[in-house]
Amino acid sequence: MTIKELENTLPNGFHDSYLVGVSVDFAAGTAVFEIDVDFDDPDPEVFRRMKLLVRGVSLFIVEPPDLREAPWFGDTIWTSGEVTTKEMFPAIEAYRQKLPPNTFFYSFFLREWNSHIHVAATEAEFKNL
Repeated sequence: MTIKELENTLPNGFHDSYLVGVSVDFAAGTAVFEIDVDFDDPDPEVFRRMKLLVRGVSLFIVEPPDLREAPWFGDTIWTSGEVTTKEMFPAIEAYRQKLPPNTFFYSFFLREWNSHIHVAATEAEFKNL
């Protein structure tokens, strides 16, 4: 599955979620995102901590915080996610041509940083905590 396909299984997708942490194992080609996902439908402020495991990672970019804003380094970072576009990541087409054909691109927007985490990979799944 892709991250977008997994996101579509959530009541609110990754909208209004909170990124707790991320780890990358470059040798294994994996990344794990720990995210407090918004499950507030129908109850407000109901979150479930989930681990998103991404395999076949061929690109992992963390943009620096936008210095026009005061960067936030709290317990979590308010986030949302979407399929990566050329507007978010102008070099996407150059990478797409060099990576395996089953590679997907996905970006998490970090609200307090006004920046993104971009990832290109071949598989994604939720793991139990």
